[in-house]
Amino acid sequence: MRANMIHTAIFAGAAAAVAIVAFGGTQAEARGSKEIYQKSYTFNKPMHGYEGHADRNYYCTYKRFPIRKCKWNGKREVCKIVKWELEQTCY
Repeated sequence: MRANMIHTAIFAGAAAAVAIVAFGGTQAEARGSKEIYQKSYTFNKPMHGYEGHADRNYYCTYKRFPIRKCKWNGKREVCKIVKWELEQTCY
């Protein structure tokens, strides 16, 4: 009888450990990958970012987007680039 209770306790403990591992982490953590993070910077002129491996084994890419200011001059819309946005994505 006592051996049966010990086996039941061990089984219950193992089941609880499996449940904690299964529901405790995200799918990305289970694959061993890191979180993706993005950050944007605004500059007065177009800037280049370093593309490649960065700190903590992250790989970073950069995209440049023009920020335009547009006006209607009576015949058509005239746009001028006033700033640049540099978007950093690391994964």
